[in-house]
Parts: sequence; C-alpha cells; structure tokens
Amino acid sequence: MSDVPSIWLEFDENGAIDAGVVAQLTALLSKPGIEDLVVMSHGWKNDRNDAAKLYGTLWANAVGNMPAGRADKIVVAGVMWPAKAFQTDFDAAAITDVGTQGTLSASGGASVSDLPQQAFDAVLADFASFLGPSAAQTIAAARTAAQHLNPNASHDLAKHAAAAVQVDAHSPDKELRGDATRVARAAADRTEAQFLLGSLATPPVLKLAPKVGGAMGLGSAVHGLFTGARAAVGRFLNQLTYYEMKKRAGVVGVSLTDNVLRKLTPSHAVRLHLVGHSFGGRLVTAAANRWDAVPNLELFSLTILQGAYSHNALSHQVAGAFPNVVGKPTGPIAITHTHNDLACTLAYAIASRFSRDTTQGVGDASDEFGAMGANGPQKLGPGVSEPDNITQLFAPKRGKVNTFLADQYIIKTAQSDAHNNITNPIVGKLLASVIQA
Repeated sequence: MSDVPSIWLEFDENGAIDAGVVAQLTALLSKPGIEDLVVMSHGWKNDRNDAAKLYGTLWANAVGNMPAGRADKIVVAGVMWPAKAFQTDFDAAAITDVGTQGTLSASGGASVSDLPQQAFDAVLADFASFLGPSAAQTIAAARTAAQHLNPNASHDLAKHAAAAVQVDAHSPDKELRGDATRVARAAADRTEAQFLLGSLATPPVLKLAPKVGGAMGLGSAVHGLFTGARAAVGRFLNQLTYYEMKKRAGVVGVSLTDNVLRKLTPSHAVRLHLVGHSFGGRLVTAAANRWDAVPNLELFSLTILQGAYSHNALSHQVAGAFPNVVGKPTGPIAITHTHNDLACTLAYAIASRFSRDTTQGVGDASDEFGAMGANGPQKLGPGVSEPDNITQLFAPKRGKVNTFLADQYIIKTAQSDAHNNITNPIVGKLLASVIQA
C-alpha cells in the first residue's frame, strides 16, 4: 500500500519466513510517530494479487473512518501464506443454486450418478496444486481407488493421503485431532479404510438446523446427488484439503508470533492489532493464542472477519483449539458472523464431517462442526463477551469478546459472495472502531 508504511510477511507451508523481515519491520515501527502495527491475514482461495486487493480495499475503508492523520501513525503488515485457490467441496459448492443437477438440493433430491470425470479430475488437480510434489502418490492411489473402491485400493489411498498431509491423530489442537482420527485409523487398517471410503461413496443427507434451513429456503435437509467411487474419493480429498488448510493456518499463526512478532524491537511503545479473514482468522487466532509479553509491543486487538474455524475454538469448557486467547488482548476481540455466509454456515460444516454425523442440525450454534463466521464464538464463560451487536453503531469494548451479527452488511452481491464481502465500507468502519477503541 503506497499511502502507508507497509510490508509483506511471506510464509511457506511450514511457517518458514525470511529472517530479514524482522529488522525491516522493526525499522518501520521505530520511525517517529508510529503508534500501531496492523497485521492482516487472508484466507483460502487467495493468491498474492487477491491478498493485495483484500488488504488494500479493507484498509482504505478503515482509514476513511479515522480522523485525519491517524493512519499516518500506523504500519500495516500483510501476511502471505500458501492458501492456494481450490474449489469448494463439490457437495456444497453450488448450494446457492439449489436444484441444479449435480449439487446439493432441497429435501427430496435423489442421487443420480457418480461424480463426472471432469469434476473428479478438477479435484485431483486442486489437491496436487495445493500440496505440490508430496501429493503424487496420493493422486495415483486416488485414480486407482476411483476405478476399484476395494479394501486394497482404499487402504493405499488412505496411507498415501495421510502421509501427504501429515495427519496427526495426537495433535494438541482438538479440531485437527478430531479431523485426523478416522484418517489415521484408515491408514493403519484396510478394513477401516474400506469402511471410511465406502461411507463417503453415498451422498450426504444432512439435517439442517431450523434457523439455517428456513433462512436459506432449503427446508429441513440437504441431499448430495453424487454416488459412487469417484464421489467417495473426491469427498475424501476435499476433506483432507480442509484439514491441511486448518493445519497450515495454525502453523503459520504460531510462526507469526515466534519468528516475527516476538523478535520485534521497536524503539518506543507500539500497539499490535491482528486481523484475519476466513482461514486467516484461524491463523491470527493461533498467533494470539501463542502470544507472550514483548517489550514495547502490546497486543491490543484481535479482529476475526468471517472466521473459517470452529466456533468452539476459544472455549475452555470444551477444550477449544485456542483457549488462551480470551484475556490476552488489552483492547477488544471483535468477531463478525452471519448465516448469509454459506462457506462458513454450510460448506465448512459439511467438509468438517469425516464422521458423516447426520443427526445434528447443520450450521447453527448447536452444531459440533459449526464455524466461527456462521455463529460467532460459543461456550464462553460468564462475563467474557458482550451481547451481539446487530446495528452498525460500532463501539467495541476493551477486554471483552465483541460479536457482530452482520446480516445487514456482509451479504451476497453481484460482485461477491457473502463470505468474501468483508472489504466493504461498513466492515472498514468496524475495523477502524476496533483500532481506535
């Protein structure tokens, strides 16, 4: 961004970053008059150009809601991490076009055929692009399993896939551990592998939470239409992509704190603001969870815009993935959520269901697999959070979790789906209010 001091923080999938960036960022922060550092993180389906547009547009709208000269006191750092573009899980990709052949449909839909070869090839291409050379054996095993979904082929696919994404069923991150357990079992036992892939061959029939189904006009359930070996393999790989995305976000978030923020040595006191969208919300939450005191750097705020991670992540009650976040920022924690966001409300909830649990209502606050961007944080202790703000009068309180029901301003438009419509002027106004709280 040419109008403010800014810098890229570019990480690889293992969280590695050029050590020289610490000195560069320290120099920017040590300039006279600098008071704040804003670190922004993009989410999935973003390349460098997408990230630059997101950061530039959101920041311009935030600055428009600040007093003259206030932005001159701020340094902006844009995180770049490998969250390459890939298609949404095909069982949820076209939920906005209910009834289209080959997508989820409203109650009464019937399975029609296996996933078309072209769509299957697209799943493989996305998986290969996302993981790089480590995906080669998985892709070969996937092609075999798509032809013969037998115990040997299923086991080979599970073994290679588990190795490619380094599945860890003992991860301290509860969300990742839950995702990994069935895959690890399948990788260790051909019977488990056959059962897992076999369960994914049939289309999901998922009960919708009443508020979700009613708001979206979908009735009480959604039905996938694809059935067969290619569909099973495609679902398996799509769910592993979600797993890898969640894992990378956590790894990069920890590295952001360990390898950049903790090593900064600004010459005077600076306030830190962490801002994340989608899986980038998970990234900056992981960074905040890892935070310890740094001389002259105060963790002031955390802003999560349509976070694509568990709505239980901040909870002590259910051992959430990031239970140490609440109370660390001296200023506000601000979180937007809305069921307008189909990526969080349905796609995330569906793709997080290796268990294929069809008994719970999908997408709302009672859903074990629900997303932060759909429902806001759940199962927080008494006195921790403020009541939902449903207006556009933003006054986030310091030391509190402030949630913002964004039904009126994070919406689908002709230019964007709701999930990605977080750079608009109203969200910019919200971000400005957090920074100036």
